[in-house]
Amino acid sequence: MIHEVELTITYKSNSIAIVGPFNHERGLQTITDKLGQQDYICYKVPAYKVQINGGNTYEAIRYGYINDGRIPPPLHRKCDKGIIHGHVCHPTWKPHYSPHSFTGSGRSGAWVLFPHDTMYIHEGPDRRKGGMGGTLGCVEILDGKWNSFLKEIEDSASASCAAIAAARKLRVKIEAGERPVGTFAGAFPSD
Repeated sequence: MIHEVELTITYKSNSIAIVGPFNHERGLQTITDKLGQQDYICYKVPAYKVQINGGNTYEAIRYGYINDGRIPPPLHRKCDKGIIHGHVCHPTWKPHYSPHSFTGSGRSGAWVLFPHDTMYIHEGPDRRKGGMGGTLGCVEILDGKWNSFLKEIEDSASASCAAIAAARKLRVKIEAGERPVGTFAGAFPSD
């Protein structure tokens, strides 16, 4: 028997994350430095709490930016991607998903929050290792905790992510919130 698991994507924040403006056509936004090198443009944004009800709390990026090519980048910029309305959903599982703007180290896969949409819960960058990625408003579990997050969901449900999704046994509550204003964090060298 598969047990229902509930989690809440909160609007509570007590830390920050670094994100870069991104789009699928241009990738991460860059700027050319004085030596002719391409550097990634980055912003500080809040990191939000994701609570598995009756379990652990994780931190996640929740809002991000579209790479609109603006140079110079504004010092303060309101996030233009991410879920602002409150929702309750039963996500599906996308087993072969990998982050698009950084190399993940966790399991492949993502929870697809809404049918026919690209708003997911997936692995996020590891801030402890200076990780940064571009986000288009997905909920990205931070700091190398993606595997632990998935394991806790699977252990609580007594089933795999695919089985949980097929049985509609993951219930996700998304708290309403405003897209925050991020602060320019600088331009960081691309590989």
